[in-house]
Amino acid sequence: MNELAASTAAVVVVYRLATDIEPTLRALQQAVGQVLVVDNHEGGHPALADLARQLNVGYLHAANAGGLAGAYNRALAWLQSHGPQARQVVFLDEDSDPAPLQALFRDTATERALAHPSTAALAPAYRDRATGLRGRYIRLGRYRLAFNPREFTDLRAVAFVINSMSVWRLQALQQIGPFNEGLAIDHVDTEYCLRARQLGLSLYVNGAFEFAHSIGERRKYKILGRELQAGGHSPARRYMIARNTVWLARSWWWREPAFAALCLARLVYEAAGVLMVEDQAVAKLAALSRGAASGLFARQRPA
Repeated sequence: MNELAASTAAVVVVYRLATDIEPTLRALQQAVGQVLVVDNHEGGHPALADLARQLNVGYLHAANAGGLAGAYNRALAWLQSHGPQARQVVFLDEDSDPAPLQALFRDTATERALAHPSTAALAPAYRDRATGLRGRYIRLGRYRLAFNPREFTDLRAVAFVINSMSVWRLQALQQIGPFNEGLAIDHVDTEYCLRARQLGLSLYVNGAFEFAHSIGERRKYKILGRELQAGGHSPARRYMIARNTVWLARSWWWREPAFAALCLARLVYEAAGVLMVEDQAVAKLAALSRGAASGLFARQRPA
């Protein structure tokens, strides 16, 4: 384990405990210097607490207070008060595959980027388990945006990373401040990346490394020969996605007009996926509409 890996803490947020998480925790013990499991289920998982004690890793019951954002905030507070302070934090969901971490931390480009004070975070590329497609990463200007190709093998500056498997410099996290618990789950990472951007901090994806990840229950479809993905989320999640998307567009349009336009395009994309390949289409479209209306007036608690 090199110095970068040894000075990194892994935060694993668990809600459903739908899979055997022991192999993930054991892999993380080999990849990083410190591991914290955050039990984010309201009632807690006694088996998870027992496993954490057995493996001698940190355990925190966050009880879903403030959603995923609250779990991150409580985890960061826990890390500050327990043991040697890490210099980097890598966030994982319970279904995240940590296999690429050891190689990622040994990579020269990764080490160089995370050593620079202007870097906020770096992540490997993610590939959706259901569709096999890599995530599409955005380059954002104030008035223009562009997409990186899905497949690339170098280090690229990007506007957004998903929190799962993203490695954040602790100093950057302290500079940016707490995650916005008003958003709870959807677009928590988007809003945080926007705040990093406003502070002049950079985000990177190292395309030489990738990990398997699931976002909803995605399905592939094609329009005019282009391969796209439908999210597969439930009506309740569609409501939250639309509410938070519109709220972000409303809150950031004057600072990031291109991003606000992207938010509106994202709603159209969500609706198109529902119409093309998803079931419960009427319920999901109604939820999107209600969420968008709520986002026009909702006031999220400031981060």
